Amino acid sequence: MTNLKSRTVNAVKWSYMTMGIATVLGLVFTAILSRLLTPAEFGVVAIAFVLQRFGQFIADLGVGQALIQKPELSGEDVQAGFTSSIGLGLLATVAAWMLAPLAGQYFGMPDLVMVFRGYAVAYLFNAMIIISQSLLRRQLKFRPLMIGELVSLVIGHGVFGLGAAYLGFGAFSLAISQIAQALIQMVILYAYTRHSLRLTFRPESYRHLYAFATRVTIINFLEFISTNLDSIMLARLYPTAQLGLYSRGFKAIGTPAMSFATSLTRVLAPSFSAVQSEPERLRRAHHSALLALLIVISCVAGGIFVAAPEVVAVLLGSQFVGAVVLVKIFALAVPFMASSNLAGVLAEATANLGVKLKIQAVYTVGLALAFWTAYSLGGTVVAIAAVLLVGTVLRNLGLELLARSIVGSGREILESYGVGLLSGLGTALAFYVVVVPLRNLGTPLPVLFLTELVVGGIALTAAIFLGPPNELKSMALRAVPAVTRRLRRVTGPRG
Repeated sequence: MTNLKSRTVNAVKWSYMTMGIATVLGLVFTAILSRLLTPAEFGVVAIAFVLQRFGQFIADLGVGQALIQKPELSGEDVQAGFTSSIGLGLLATVAAWMLAPLAGQYFGMPDLVMVFRGYAVAYLFNAMIIISQSLLRRQLKFRPLMIGELVSLVIGHGVFGLGAAYLGFGAFSLAISQIAQALIQMVILYAYTRHSLRLTFRPESYRHLYAFATRVTIINFLEFISTNLDSIMLARLYPTAQLGLYSRGFKAIGTPAMSFATSLTRVLAPSFSAVQSEPERLRRAHHSALLALLIVISCVAGGIFVAAPEVVAVLLGSQFVGAVVLVKIFALAVPFMASSNLAGVLAEATANLGVKLKIQAVYTVGLALAFWTAYSLGGTVVAIAAVLLVGTVLRNLGLELLARSIVGSGREILESYGVGLLSGLGTALAFYVVVVPLRNLGTPLPVLFLTELVVGGIALTAAIFLGPPNELKSMALRAVPAVTRRLRRVTGPRG
């Protein structure tokens, strides 16, 4: 791959443009949806989404990541990946349709049956999406991915999903949204890849893909369990409305933050794979990415920790006021979640999966025991969130030790976390100095929230430009003169 850095930077730009637009739209849609559905309906949606993600996991089984990681990719590899995804997607759809009544009975949610079956309809569409996404990511072509994601979000969720919620479809409106998004995205992405639709059943075609995909699958399964363990437990042991508060509280902070992290790591996965045999380039790429990630996520987390009451009031509404303390806890956790994501991608890109598997296994078992202990001692959903925070920090420590063993830059990793900590504390302090007095004076919510956005933007800009060198800072420095020139052309004299 020639000029890998410039291609990666360009891919990062497209990825973050997608993330920025999708985040803004997502927050607007969240604010609208939170006023159309009740906390109890969101509880049904939360557990249905867990089941839907499990179906997506079955439909992939690591094949998409294997297509990205494989040094040389043949047409037969693509055919094998497509055949595998279609077969597994069909299997997941049939299984989900048949098991939906049992899931509704187990969780005590009669409405879950229809919602879960609605989500299952999208499995086959997602199976097609996996191959097209993987091929585009492998080639660092993120413009088509942006188009597919945003068009499906606006039409699928903004029109069909919100429209169904407005018409009274309740929790099932999210299933309608998912089906529409998957169908639209499938059509758009396939139009850009036009990969072979031929099926292959030769065992040799699957040998290399599944040699890598099997290990990825085990890790992904453990990550799926640990990521959704809290929702599964809350759905079984706590009132549905409490699960609704918990899930919406996490999405208010976790979804935008993890979208930022994913936008970076989905570009870096193929880039890391391309330089996995060049230790120095790999080290520099990892350090730059970790710095940029921690600076941005820590600034966001620090601001949201102080601004949690306004975040909940604007994005979720008055019926979710009980989620304020949850949002504060999740704000502390997301920097560690995001950096763990980066360390995990580094391990997968370099095929260092053994230690990652052990870390994820210990984390999953430990988290399950900790959740059960908190529940047995009478802990509320706040206690469950606190357990998640502690577990996330400990898992992150293990993954960063793994990253150090791969790139050999323990000091740089520590420095990155130090910069992230200072960025988060500085942003929180700025919010505390500006926002708290205005809150105490009874400033109207729209004015207060707008002030918080301005303060957050200033704090983030300062952290990026004043922080150590990294690719995000370089992109920002290059963008300033370009924006200045355009402004001069627009506002300059005409004659």
